[in-house]
Amino acid sequence: MSSTAPLLNTMIVQSVSALVFSVLIGFFVYRYRVLDSSEIEQEIILSWSESISLPKNPFNDLLVGINSNVDLIVPGVELLLKLNVTPGNYFNHDQLYSLDHLQETFSYFFRKGSAAERAFMDVDLFGKIVSEAEKLSNPHFYIGGNAALMGSKIANEFPNVKLHLVGPVGPKLLKLLPSSIIVPKISHIAKDEVHLIMEYQPGELWGNHTAPVATRFITSYDESNSKATMIEAFFQYTENFHPDLIILSGLHLLEGQSAAFFNQKLSFIQSELDKVPKQTPVHLELASMANKKFVKEIALQVLSKISSLGLNEQELTFLSHAANGPHGEYFENIHGQPDIYKISDIILWILKTYGYSKENPSYKLTRVHFHCLTYHIIGIHPSAWKNNPSAVGAGTRIAGIQACDVDSPNPDLVTLKFPKQFKLFSGDKMRTFNESQPIMNWTKDGFHFSISPVLVCKQPLKTVGLGDSISATGLMFSEYVPNFNS
Repeated sequence: MSSTAPLLNTMIVQSVSALVFSVLIGFFVYRYRVLDSSEIEQEIILSWSESISLPKNPFNDLLVGINSNVDLIVPGVELLLKLNVTPGNYFNHDQLYSLDHLQETFSYFFRKGSAAERAFMDVDLFGKIVSEAEKLSNPHFYIGGNAALMGSKIANEFPNVKLHLVGPVGPKLLKLLPSSIIVPKISHIAKDEVHLIMEYQPGELWGNHTAPVATRFITSYDESNSKATMIEAFFQYTENFHPDLIILSGLHLLEGQSAAFFNQKLSFIQSELDKVPKQTPVHLELASMANKKFVKEIALQVLSKISSLGLNEQELTFLSHAANGPHGEYFENIHGQPDIYKISDIILWILKTYGYSKENPSYKLTRVHFHCLTYHIIGIHPSAWKNNPSAVGAGTRIAGIQACDVDSPNPDLVTLKFPKQFKLFSGDKMRTFNESQPIMNWTKDGFHFSISPVLVCKQPLKTVGLGDSISATGLMFSEYVPNFNS
């Protein structure tokens, strides 16, 4: 007994050691495997599925408005060639009066790889451009306008939600909208407003410029939306329908109007937002604008009256430029992926300048959702919003799904373009990205932030309305605390 016991103990120790060694080797082999470039995307997708959850108290009754139209989507370069427009100078025109203006403004954003939208001021010329666009191969009309796109995404993904859409809805658009969306009679118009979507792909050439990413340039001549003809009906509608979330969009289209008209509409919107009950959050979705004075007025008159703001890198950096925020000239220098710390600095400035605080208890802004091609950041006042990590993760997940036009994330169709080394904000230490924890969270000056990378579609099939789907999804995964400032 005594002679065999030591031998038995030695065999047990050796067996356990071998088992532990095998487990460790297996672990390191696994880690090496998932860190391979072909496996990283799968690791992120798995992490999303484990960490993203719906809020305990979701939104159920929504009012969405006001810009809606049909989008005619065409290849941008092909259309310009069809119009006998040749490559030339690039310049950012605030408004478009000619084919030269179209070419120069398209080229300006094409070389930057930034989505943009500009109003055409000549109705006859725009009509001719649309006629030529309809002659291209496989032209298709789709749901367009931030309000209609956000409403459609929510209706399709959250079928139990009761959603009312107030905005100009013509016959084509009415047929395209999900049947569950309630479109009151005040929204019906006789003829659809058409927006022309000029898409391009990464690596596509226009003159001596190469598109760095897949995105689009939008132009339109739109009476109903550019004059916000439905804005009075939109706010009047809240008197009978009491939503638990209001989504407002289309202010950017007022840029094509005179300063007097713009200010009159903005003053009306400001006064109506003051009437919205404090327990009802209002989300404003911005879009591309070029008039510094108009953007500054939106910041001064509207931002403190809303609860949530959605915007991309062009809109965020130009807002900071127009309203004297941090990194004010950065909007002129963005090429490709915007610096994370600069974006989070600007989000923090927006929340501190126009947001709710003990010093400004009447201000309502408590949430900013930023989205770009490669990552999203949501900054919140933690007493007003919950489930923020899930909201930003759900937003980034839907970006790759929609761009690839698939039903669920597919690691073979997407790629990670998030930086390996980065700073979350100015003064922060340099960090290393960990694909097993793609949703990162931090607190700065009392505000909570969440960031998640986008898995970018390698061959995007559907870029139009991507920002609207992202914002809509992020909202539906967010939870608002109605009486946070009581």
